[in-house]
Amino acid sequence: MRAAIVRSTILVLISLPLLGLVDVQSHSIEVLPHWEKGDSVRLEITRARVKSADGTSTITGKTHTNFTIEVLSANDDGYLVGWTAGETKFNSPSQAEQSFLGQVVNLMNGRQIILEIDSHGVIKGVQNWKGVKAVALKSLEALATTEDLQKEKPDKALMSSLRAQWESMLGTKEQVEELCTREAQIYFMVLGREYARNDPFEYEDLLPNPLGGEAFPTHGRMALKTFDKQAGQAVITWSQIADPQQVARILESMMKEMSARLGGKPLEGEFPKSISMQDHAEIVVDVDTGWVKTLSHARSVNFGTRAQVDTTSIIRTAK
Repeated sequence: MRAAIVRSTILVLISLPLLGLVDVQSHSIEVLPHWEKGDSVRLEITRARVKSADGTSTITGKTHTNFTIEVLSANDDGYLVGWTAGETKFNSPSQAEQSFLGQVVNLMNGRQIILEIDSHGVIKGVQNWKGVKAVALKSLEALATTEDLQKEKPDKALMSSLRAQWESMLGTKEQVEELCTREAQIYFMVLGREYARNDPFEYEDLLPNPLGGEAFPTHGRMALKTFDKQAGQAVITWSQIADPQQVARILESMMKEMSARLGGKPLEGEFPKSISMQDHAEIVVDVDTGWVKTLSHARSVNFGTRAQVDTTSIIRTAK
């Protein structure tokens, strides 16, 4: 009798880890924001760009920016969240921070963007978009009259080009929101969905064209990689691949239109056959609160024999 009890006890003890493992593997989770007014999170965002041509790679830039996220209000309908960038610092011993371009990068330093986020964590808009636009254009205009820049004697053509570029990027409410929420969209992308092992969420989407014009059709995929039930922490992967044929068609059309406006001939035979654009990311999220702990993201663009990889690393730092 005692032997039977011992054998039963041993079987139960052996089975406990297996039962726990089965539970984790079959478990589905829903990642939603559970925030309260006054919650505050600090992030460090590192960006880097690597360009390659004919097999040779070069790091062309690396920056670090601290961000502060503050929950300004919270109710059943959603949240108002302040998203504030600190100073962007360059990872190079050069004088980039003091240069004209360095100051352009820091136009939004200390400016709070108020995000309208629904109860599922989806960004619905920027409440203060008009103020953000006005401040950005005013700050850009003021740069040319500062004492330091007068000593530098910045290229007037460059100033005019940047001004025109910023005005085009900030022309409408939708453009302001797209520009102001790029990092936030990536940071909050895991929210508002249910995830289960071996059951990825796949969808069709459009990637905004950084050159303007028609957006690129893409196929996206989000999947639960691991889930630590005890720690309440999930690792989620995301990928997005642009349709190469559509990318080639859109870019070729843009190049030809640009050439025609300049009075040149269509670029027949000069457009590369191999073009691809894709994103990959891995996100570690606290399921109980919806705050992302770490995020690594890479966007790769291949254009014939040339390639560019932009990486973004987001780490939640101590308060």
